[in-house]
Amino acid sequence: MRIFSTYYTAICILFLLFTPQHVQAQDIDSLYGVFSTSRGQVRIDAANEIVKYCYENEYVDSLIMLKTTDEEGFIHVTVHDAMGGYFMYEKENYLKSIDFLKLSLAYYEATRNAELVNLQKNNIGSNYARLGDYENAATYKMACYEWEKSVGDVIALSSTLNDLGVIYSQWQKPEMAIRFFEEAEMVERPLNRPLQYANRLAQLAREYLKVDAPKALQYIRDALQYDEKIESQALKEDRIAVHTCTMGDVNYELNDLDNATDCYRKALDFFEKQERPYYIANTLFLLGRLQKQTNRYSEAIATLRRCEQIADENHYLRIQLDASLLLSEIYSYLEPDAMSYYYSKKYNSIRDSIFSASTQQQINDFQVKYDTQQKEIEILRQQSEINRFRTRLLFFTGGIVALVLLLVMLVYAVMQRTRRNRELAEINAIKDKFFSIISHDLKNPAIAQRDALLMLTEYADKCNDATLSDYSRKLLKSADGLVDLLKNLLNWAQMQTGRMTYNPVPFNLLLALQPELIMARNMAERKEITLTTRTPRLAIVTGDQNMLMTVVRNLLVNAVKFTPTGGTVTLDISPTGKDAMHCVSTTYIVSITDTGIGMTRDELDKLYRIECQHTRPGTAGEQSSGLGLTVCRDLLHRHGSILHVESEVEIGSRFWFEI
Repeated sequence: MRIFSTYYTAICILFLLFTPQHVQAQDIDSLYGVFSTSRGQVRIDAANEIVKYCYENEYVDSLIMLKTTDEEGFIHVTVHDAMGGYFMYEKENYLKSIDFLKLSLAYYEATRNAELVNLQKNNIGSNYARLGDYENAATYKMACYEWEKSVGDVIALSSTLNDLGVIYSQWQKPEMAIRFFEEAEMVERPLNRPLQYANRLAQLAREYLKVDAPKALQYIRDALQYDEKIESQALKEDRIAVHTCTMGDVNYELNDLDNATDCYRKALDFFEKQERPYYIANTLFLLGRLQKQTNRYSEAIATLRRCEQIADENHYLRIQLDASLLLSEIYSYLEPDAMSYYYSKKYNSIRDSIFSASTQQQINDFQVKYDTQQKEIEILRQQSEINRFRTRLLFFTGGIVALVLLLVMLVYAVMQRTRRNRELAEINAIKDKFFSIISHDLKNPAIAQRDALLMLTEYADKCNDATLSDYSRKLLKSADGLVDLLKNLLNWAQMQTGRMTYNPVPFNLLLALQPELIMARNMAERKEITLTTRTPRLAIVTGDQNMLMTVVRNLLVNAVKFTPTGGTVTLDISPTGKDAMHCVSTTYIVSITDTGIGMTRDELDKLYRIECQHTRPGTAGEQSSGLGLTVCRDLLHRHGSILHVESEVEIGSRFWFEI
């Protein structure tokens, strides 16, 4: 065995010595074999040749030259990234690409590199989609979507939204597909990238082809116009070929079969010259479908059999599925026999397994991956031993530092306790004053309701309908004021005791506001007040939905309460930033304006001081606790926002905040 190892190492060295300066594509597998089985500088040289080749062909973004002293995990992830890109872009062998990318993903997750984790999940999801495994593809892409949305990476988000649209389209869920494509187009539009924007338009064309062919035609024409703006000649030709194929689909749907045939053949010529097996197989399927439509069955069979061969060789499940169905239909029409049965059975088999693609391949590769992982674990174990030795050397110094820190923390704790006691004393003083105010406001409407109910009970038989109706309205007004006070009191108490949890999530502000607008509109109609709204067609914000709805509800109720009959209350939601016209802003201004009685400068100065607040009835005698605005201010503070106020006596008030 030792003699064989020495002999093999010598072969590896000779291989690297006589490797041409420009590595050929067929050498990559051999270089990876050298990397996997050799050690020392020979292994690193092989790794660098792989990385250099993939960088020169733009399969990886950066050129990293490795050294024998580099950490083992870093060496492996660099090579695995390159091999994943090589099999994805050059070989279009998506199963092998997934295997390499998953090894890289595990390393990035272990090192908590969120950006590279997202990149690898995106690549893995794209490979699963190309294989027809839409369940796994959607899982990986949705994880990317959530992360990119959270960090505001609009460039990556545009691509991920487009990929999700493709996945749901292939998964036969057109409504979701159109939704993702339209959002991708909206995000991409202001980024000024002709290549990407043309792709977004083309995807919309493909999806609208299922429901509105004329609209699809306009989208694909626009896409081809943007293709002409692409600076790189190679990329321009590639995109024009892909979108010409889509134009063929549109012409096919519009029954313009001659133009459809010309489009397919032009695209096929380009893909064959570029040796693009996936696009060749897909275009052959489309051409075979057209030949079947025009009853050229012999040509259709020949075309589809060639398509099937390429799809089988490269595991393109979706193309295999569609080609098998068409061949089954053609053979059944010509003469039902063993061939029609064969393709029908093949179609059913692929359809049943389309959501679990690559399972068998994963089982076959498990032993190889297991052995590789065991070797990597052993390397990591040895590295861990070295790290533990270093830790023991630093332990004594660390102990001294820990003791110093402990003393500092004790001093800090004493100072914090003193400060906290002082704050608690101040808070208790404010609470005492607050509860004295609340007890008065809570008692009066309750006593008024009791007295009214006693009078109704004693004199019910002597009251006419008008009197009963008047008492009912007064009771309802008193109850509304009491409910408003109790809600605000409960919100304030929960915030003060720390029991109101802050749970920020992205949500559609316009959809969430509908119940509050209905309630406010009913109040306004009872007072003959006009309630108007000015909002964009979509407003996705991040925050605690319950808290924000409490803020807007309080502001709307206050505006109606302090506006006289015939007045106006306006809710305005407007996006901010340079891209506001395209609705891609992440910040919105929410404004409630009224033409009510307004406030004096003294009232504005005391607006949030609990110890100075006093109740103020509405224009129709509505009850008011004077607490609602304090609750609104505190809830917005949890969101990092400020409640702004502008008011003039007898002119009106405007309350607004950013979210």
